[in-house]
Amino acid sequence: MRAWTCHGRTQKELIEKLQKAGIILSEKVAHVMEIVDRKHFCPLNPYQDAPQSIGLGQTISAPHMHAHVLEDILGSLEKSSSSQFEILDVGCGSGYLSACLGQWVHPPKPILGKFGKIYGIDVRSQLIEKCKKNIENFNPTLLRDGTVEISLGDGWKGIEKHEFDAIHVGAAADSFPHRLMMQLKVGGIMLIPIGPEQSVQVLYRIEKTRDAPLFDEKNFSIEKLLEVRYVPLIHPELP
Repeated sequence: MRAWTCHGRTQKELIEKLQKAGIILSEKVAHVMEIVDRKHFCPLNPYQDAPQSIGLGQTISAPHMHAHVLEDILGSLEKSSSSQFEILDVGCGSGYLSACLGQWVHPPKPILGKFGKIYGIDVRSQLIEKCKKNIENFNPTLLRDGTVEISLGDGWKGIEKHEFDAIHVGAAADSFPHRLMMQLKVGGIMLIPIGPEQSVQVLYRIEKTRDAPLFDEKNFSIEKLLEVRYVPLIHPELP
């Protein structure tokens, strides 16, 4: 069993197959992905291990990609000295990953043992409303108590005056987003696909190793993870 073949009839069966395939390795990833049922975020074929359309030319990633991302983020967070986590989900789309990250840090008993805040941004107002509605249908307290905040935003710019323990980018950039990379805390990681639309893209893991007032690639560790296929990270006309 491998990626793209871990289809299930239920969320639980999907997660069990991802574990058997060696894609989900940790109990904390399995636990949160079992709690956050894809049926709230994906109207068609929620338990197929493949991307699905969510409208407006956008997709929800395949479950195995969410698992890969959560495993990498977990590894970084477990080494973090932050008292509370701040995580940015760029291109939050359906809201599935934002909800998983929110469940990890949600009071009163966060799965990761620390509280935190998840910021989800997307460039289209219609997607923002859909994302909020999906999260509301799954667990309304994530939004109501401020654990997860969803707003309109430019993925290339991120959220100014913030530093994040982790940044996930759910769309493929055509180049490394320097401005966004600067918003990582030292030791924080970014997971981002890079490459042209309709061609080979690579998922990168970027770790900020040193702080500096200006961007310098020497202050980051950049690692190729795997080949992927994502919709493009667009350059919007936002103020």
